[in-house]
Amino acid sequence: MKTSKKLFAVLLALCLFLSLSLPAFAVNAQYGTTKAFLKIMDREKNKYSYMGVNEDDKEQVNVTVKGDNKPKIEVKIFFASDLESVSMRSWYVISFDKADLDKVLALVNKLNNDYKYVKFVVDEADYSVDAEVDCPIRDDDCAGEIAYDALYYIEEIVDRAYLELKEFEKA
Repeated sequence: MKTSKKLFAVLLALCLFLSLSLPAFAVNAQYGTTKAFLKIMDREKNKYSYMGVNEDDKEQVNVTVKGDNKPKIEVKIFFASDLESVSMRSWYVISFDKADLDKVLALVNKLNNDYKYVKFVVDEADYSVDAEVDCPIRDDDCAGEIAYDALYYIEEIVDRAYLELKEFEKA
């Protein structure tokens, strides 16, 4: 009886160890560009959610980080099936009141002049500010690095721009 308990405890510990070490290998991305990016994310021990290929034939990865200024920055990453581009979107950087539309538009124009790698846009349908990055890439060894750098830029710039945008954020 004691031996079976020890064996069970050892097996349980082994299963726990394997389950903790497998997440980096659990994702079976389809596109080479996505695989290269996720390899770097795993190497750097960054958290992400692999969403698979969506209805637009783009492979999607979601990343959420805590900024220094913005408590939660969510980025949706879309790898194109032609392996030639990656798009990143951070929707709802802020939501704002309709009455502030003109001021927010002026601020977004300023931000677009201040930051050259990230484009800020105003969505007038729901009165929000979004951030976008689009990069050409190739299905080679550099694809992961380019996408990883782009992710860094959108996270960093959204966090910095939030200092100016938060004045208009809906409570």
